[in-house]
Amino acid sequence: MSLRALSTPLLPIASGIIVMPLIGTVDQGRARRVLEALLGGIVVHEARKVILDITGVPVVDAGVADALIKTAQAVKLLGATVILTGIQPKIAQTLVELGVDLSSLVTRGTLESGIAHVLDR
Repeated sequence: MSLRALSTPLLPIASGIIVMPLIGTVDQGRARRVLEALLGGIVVHEARKVILDITGVPVVDAGVADALIKTAQAVKLLGATVILTGIQPKIAQTLVELGVDLSSLVTRGTLESGIAHVLDR
C-alpha cells in the first residue's frame, strides 16, 4: 500500500457505506486527495453514505472547514450523503468561532455513533 493511499484510506463497511478516517494534519493538497479518493470510492463501491471521521485531525482551520463543506457538496452531487464524525470539543469551538455553517452536513460525535446512524440503529 502506498503512502498516498494511507493518507486517504477508504473502508467499505457495509453495502453502500464507506468510511474515511483521517489522522493528522489536513492541508490543501491532502484535502484535494481526500476529495478525489472519496469521489472515486463512491463510484467504485456504489456508496450512498460516506462517513468522514476526523477524530484524528488535531486542528481544523477555515481552509480545512471549507474543504469539508466542498467535499460534502461534491459527494451530494454523486447521490451520496456525508456523515461527519469525531469532532473534538476544541475543533467544535474553532468551527463556531470561525462561523462555519455545517448545517448541510449530518454530524455525530463519534465514529461509533456515525456507523449506528448509517445502519439505522
